[in-house]
Amino acid sequence: MDIVVTKPLLARSPRVSSRWNRILRQFTRNRLAVAGTIILVFLGVIAVFGPFLVADPRAQDVPNRFERPSWEHWFGTDELGRDILARTVNGARISLASALAAVAVALTIGTTIGLIAGYLEGKAGLWLMALIDLLLAIPAILLAITLAARLGPGLTSAMIAAGLVGLPAYARLARGAALQVKRQEFVTAAQVTGLTRAGIIRTHIFPNILTPVIIQATIGVGNAILLVSALGYLGVGAQPPTPEWGRMLSDAQKFILTEPYIAIFPGVAIALTVIGFNLAGDGLRDAFDPVVKR
Repeated sequence: MDIVVTKPLLARSPRVSSRWNRILRQFTRNRLAVAGTIILVFLGVIAVFGPFLVADPRAQDVPNRFERPSWEHWFGTDELGRDILARTVNGARISLASALAAVAVALTIGTTIGLIAGYLEGKAGLWLMALIDLLLAIPAILLAITLAARLGPGLTSAMIAAGLVGLPAYARLARGAALQVKRQEFVTAAQVTGLTRAGIIRTHIFPNILTPVIIQATIGVGNAILLVSALGYLGVGAQPPTPEWGRMLSDAQKFILTEPYIAIFPGVAIALTVIGFNLAGDGLRDAFDPVVKR
């Protein structure tokens, strides 16, 4: 009689599956988090497809400047006759991309520093975190203005400045999480087997601190949008005629008393985007927190 050995089917662990189901259920029960997600999806669709559906945001029509919102120009026109709807829609792509780039800079550099400082501890870790604390000692907006001005006015400078200003939050979070994971038994076992420090950080510590870092990044995008917009408003960020929301507010301030609609729409866009990211980020944090009351 022949014995047939069959290869067992690979199946997802019930424990892992139930955990993700619990997280999704907890997130969807949070109405504010769902509302924030809907706002972000709406803004994402506008950022991707909107610029193809509106007029040229840089096209000037001086004879028709300062037109109030109408069927022809839904958001009105500015001092140069440019369509505010087209500029606001294109600004969604620019502002979101700038904020995501700034968060990517902060997350990459900050998490790397935090991981190394948390795993090494000792004098090396203390010196690394001392440098991070120096960044925290300077007001964020002042540091961002200084960095952006030093790099030269422009959208790229604003993104780099916002990223460098935001990296201490990721460094401190990553260090605290790395200190906890480092003391787990599986890390000790990896050390006994002779795995290098870089290997332990890459394969054991980093995957286990990823969740809180991602949640922090979700909330951080909203802060980055505010900072990039503030730099544009102050003149060291995006430069004319770039339709960036902060730059649009800066151009509109001269007419805020006579033509307030020029500033209202980009201002509302900034507020909605920040609210969306904050609500979604808070919902993710609560969903991943096992202590939160279900």
